[in-house]
Amino acid sequence: MKILITGGAGFIGTYLANKLSENNEVSIIDNFYRKNNLKLNENIKVIEQDITNDFEERISQNDIIYHLAAISQVMTSIKEPELTYKVNIEATKNIVEACTKHKKKLIFASSREVYGTQNELPVKLNAELKPENPYASSKVAGEAIIRAYGKSYKLDYNIVRLSNVYGSGDVERVVPKFINMFRKNQDIELYGSEKIIDFVYIDDAIDAISILAEKSQLILNIGSGTQTKLVELANIIKELTNSNSNINIVKERQGEVGRFCADISETKEKLSWEPKTSLREGLNQMINSENKK
Repeated sequence: MKILITGGAGFIGTYLANKLSENNEVSIIDNFYRKNNLKLNENIKVIEQDITNDFEERISQNDIIYHLAAISQVMTSIKEPELTYKVNIEATKNIVEACTKHKKKLIFASSREVYGTQNELPVKLNAELKPENPYASSKVAGEAIIRAYGKSYKLDYNIVRLSNVYGSGDVERVVPKFINMFRKNQDIELYGSEKIIDFVYIDDAIDAISILAEKSQLILNIGSGTQTKLVELANIIKELTNSNSNINIVKERQGEVGRFCADISETKEKLSWEPKTSLREGLNQMINSENKK
């Protein structure tokens, strides 16, 4: 198959492109503002372009479109809501229209942020969507557009609500930031003592996402299904890095989801998939990978 990945030079996109290129013809579109330590397979066609610009013709030349590109940081979305809506909603609408017009399968990377803070964990797929920041609301809007086009125009799609994905090569999220700071013996600030997060290792997430090329009309959670307190994450990384850093608890930041863990029972059933990597094992692999550089 011919596969196009938006945001294919990002952390998740790079892993996905390398995986899918083993058996498919893969192209990526990215504006390359993001930096990571990963390399794309030499067989992957690279297109440097902002997704807010028109690329309908490229969509028409592929069989499956994986739409990963987005303003994906919560705090960035709070600082720049207009840019977030332009990239995450307007560009998504244009991609959806092009996929519908040319009858292409669309696989959309949504986020656990769409659920907001829920009373019951793990969070089921039918839980009420309660976005708490511009990023989350933009993902809810993207999902709504896709589902509407699926109903009205028979768009072939899948939607995945990703938990916190981590792994070697990531430079933007909490896990790589903590590893870097603990290794330098810098003190750590945790925003809230009771924050609960579902961390899923990159290889496990990519295994699930890649299977979606063979599925249709699914909305699924992709996570580990394991609840981890942020303070527990910090303590594991501190231990694995033999750090002397202090861990300080400070006030939670407005707009951040306080607690989340995904119900992945339907994902396991529909994809015949389950996560294989424990948090400690995944963190150890990340740290060992960094030590080899």
